[in-house]
Amino acid sequence: MISIITPTYNRRDLLQATIKSILAQTYTDWELIVMDDGSTDDTEQVMQRFLNDSRIRYYKKENTGQPHTLNVGFTHARGEFITFLDSDDEAYPEWLATAHRNIKADTGIVCLGAIRKFTDGTEIKEGIYDYKFYNDIYKVKFTCGSLFIRSSVFKAIGGYDIELKANIQTDLGYRILEHLKHERLKVVSLDEYLVQINIHNGPRIRTNWEKTRTGGIQYYQKHFNYLKKHDPQVLSGICSSIAFSSYKSKKRAEAVRYLAKAIWYNPSRLTNYVRLVKYSML
Repeated sequence: MISIITPTYNRRDLLQATIKSILAQTYTDWELIVMDDGSTDDTEQVMQRFLNDSRIRYYKKENTGQPHTLNVGFTHARGEFITFLDSDDEAYPEWLATAHRNIKADTGIVCLGAIRKFTDGTEIKEGIYDYKFYNDIYKVKFTCGSLFIRSSVFKAIGGYDIELKANIQTDLGYRILEHLKHERLKVVSLDEYLVQINIHNGPRIRTNWEKTRTGGIQYYQKHFNYLKKHDPQVLSGICSSIAFSSYKSKKRAEAVRYLAKAIWYNPSRLTNYVRLVKYSML
């Protein structure tokens, strides 16, 4: 069985599309765990129509944020593999079947691509990418819906870091790779695009600049020593992202400081020099 964990908060309409996409899966040995993080709309009433399917379960809890909600959802999961699908995204019919037929006894995670769809109908493909980890290169994608995790691996690493305000997927992926390397489990990478990430005008973590700023700084501090030694270019990218979020949060001095760090760790990226002038003057 594959366990799908879907966190939700005040998304009664979008959530229904997510659930319908799971009901349309060609692979049927799944369970869906909908974790309601304290919605104040009528999500609970809307969910009742789906609970006739014994594979779907719904739990409502007080509002504690996404990482904690995902961890609580995992405590209800019974599948050998788990995946997390956001309540504003959709899965294509072969999503689960494709992941399932590529799972072997030594598989730690399965990664596949996604399609980002905008409100004007524009679509952008997001495939798996190279990720340098110590001296090895892995082809991965850590975003929700693109990542299937062996349940024992998720449990062993302690799940999501509930202190992080953002970057929870990247942090999870880093710790997963560390565990897989130790346990000699494999990464299965698939050149398939089977998840649709819907870009909408409602609340999203990626457009909450204060959360992305805080989460970026937390991630920077947590993994600084490793990244400085093994992957300064990634460290530069993190600093650049923090600078952008700080600028959007009207913290200009902080934005300039982190952009200067970005340049220090990767001086060849010319766009950062342009941004440094912009953040300093505009």
